[in-house]
Amino acid sequence: MRIFIRVTEVGNFSKTADEMSTSPSYISKQIAGLEKSLGTRLFQRTTRVLTLTEAGKSYLHHCQKIMEQLSAAESEMSELLGSPSGLLRVSMPSVLGNRASAMMCSAFLRRYPEIELDILVEDRFVDLIEEGFDICIRASADFPDSTLIYKHIGDLNIHLMASTGYLERHGHPEVASDLAEHPLISHRYAGSSTFDFEIGGKTESVKFERKVRVNSTAFVRHLVEQGEGVGFIPVSGQLDESVNLQSNLVTLLPDYQKGKITISMVYPERTYTPLKVHKFINFFEEWFQEYIGSW
Repeated sequence: MRIFIRVTEVGNFSKTADEMSTSPSYISKQIAGLEKSLGTRLFQRTTRVLTLTEAGKSYLHHCQKIMEQLSAAESEMSELLGSPSGLLRVSMPSVLGNRASAMMCSAFLRRYPEIELDILVEDRFVDLIEEGFDICIRASADFPDSTLIYKHIGDLNIHLMASTGYLERHGHPEVASDLAEHPLISHRYAGSSTFDFEIGGKTESVKFERKVRVNSTAFVRHLVEQGEGVGFIPVSGQLDESVNLQSNLVTLLPDYQKGKITISMVYPERTYTPLKVHKFINFFEEWFQEYIGSW
């Protein structure tokens, strides 16, 4: 069944044989034996192309389900006998910071040395199923896909900030309405140039002049440091974007309520969730509460 599935994915016997370090004739014999045991042809063969028959398409669907269940059973048995292992593909947002994310992943690998990480730092909404990720850390309260499992982890504080040099040249805003005169360095995925600011139970809306949009939180921070405008910056004890590591950044409108970004873990709903996924979820939640959530 595994050989049959791989032949359908690769498209011919030779490539499948190369992957499995065997000969095309061995692959051909395995498929022929499978067809004989089933009493039907699975492929229509020409000199160049392999095409699934209707019976082949139906059998492939069943094989994929069986292999998924078998893989889950093997993983569960392996994990009962040992520690979590294997490749874990993770997508995470830039708002957590490269330094903080690297520290978190390093600590995770020290705890679970048999796990291999494949990490994508990306702020767009990654399609977990289509792109083959095991888990995604999302910096958003929007949950567009009801087929996924969402676990709320906590909130990340966001301050509106500017450099001391910029404020010396352009002055300190005293109230929210003053911000309309200051150019905004914003993240590309910020949906609007209008932001709400709360003080004393009242909400004030400000429409900014967006000077720069960029798809990187670190890039936003660097431009704000250079005095190009004001920007929303994550603030936390461990983030490399944090104010305590950037002495030239000043929080604007300190009397106003600070903004927050919702951090969630997202992963596919399946019959059996691998132990390595559960371990990463639990580890990240502990790490976030210790280093991020308390700020």
